[in-house]
Amino acid sequence: MSITIKDVAKAANVSVATVSRVLNKKTNVSDDAAEAVNRAVKELGYSPNFLGRDLRKSETRRILAIIASTEQSFYSEVLRGMEEAAAVKGYDVLIATTRDDPKHEMHLLGMLFSRSVDGAVLLGPKLDSETISRLGENHNIAMCLERLENCNVLTVTIDNVRAGKDAVNYLISKGRRRIGLITTKQRSQSSIDRELGYMQALEENGIPFDERLVFYGSYEAESGTKGCEALMKLPEKPDAIFSISDMIAIGAMNYALSTGIDIGKEVLFFGFDDIQYSHIFVPHLSTVRQPCFLQGKMVVEKLIENMKSETSDKSIYMLPHSLILRETTGD
Repeated sequence: MSITIKDVAKAANVSVATVSRVLNKKTNVSDDAAEAVNRAVKELGYSPNFLGRDLRKSETRRILAIIASTEQSFYSEVLRGMEEAAAVKGYDVLIATTRDDPKHEMHLLGMLFSRSVDGAVLLGPKLDSETISRLGENHNIAMCLERLENCNVLTVTIDNVRAGKDAVNYLISKGRRRIGLITTKQRSQSSIDRELGYMQALEENGIPFDERLVFYGSYEAESGTKGCEALMKLPEKPDAIFSISDMIAIGAMNYALSTGIDIGKEVLFFGFDDIQYSHIFVPHLSTVRQPCFLQGKMVVEKLIENMKSETSDKSIYMLPHSLILRETTGD
């Protein structure tokens, strides 16, 4: 037979209300009563049913963060920002991974539908825009880092088009005209936007787009290595390479180093995300820095505001990015 709160109250010779106040760490309880309750809890082995309590209150004070995988290191700063903002408001952040599977992402959102969490933040969503918009009509859902076209939920990100264009414009300002792009077959919105920024920069500077200079692979460093090899075997080699992530750029530079290419002079390299490896790898990588911590902090703050408001804010907030210039662009 399971021990109930009534059993604890009887053993401590106090009321059920007093036991509840002690368990919820309320201050309006005498030291003697608190000691008696804590002693009874320990002796009886009582475990409070916090989930049941939270469901009765229709509040769990938990937010679910759903990420694609644990392999991308820039998630750590976003999650740190989420956790810090949540703690200030008395919330906890639970973390789960989709394994790049939309069905599993929907399974994880079941925690929101069953009211096991109060809200969910999608980092790298796998479900389509229409599905997420529909779910957002009745549940507290937000997106962070990524955005989706025509998706009607709260979103905190950066202007990836502008960021990609800024990076390529910088390469052009260094006198480079034949600029390669290493991107991904995976059609995430951020990848698409960064590619668009690349093409806009070329067009605005009167540089014809050459599809031979674009390599489609994956987010792994090995894909960057293959991409750089393919580009460097072209009859007219690139004099700069923009990669849509730092890991891809680092893989590309590995090939360049192994073949004696003078990085930062002969060929310039520009990455994206400013992960820790970007300033550990030698030569140090020029890159686009996302305000990861601030994105995580803002998305939780805005999501909690939505939870407590009768009207839901479904705006797209774009935080400023910055260019970090290092050795791979000759800086």
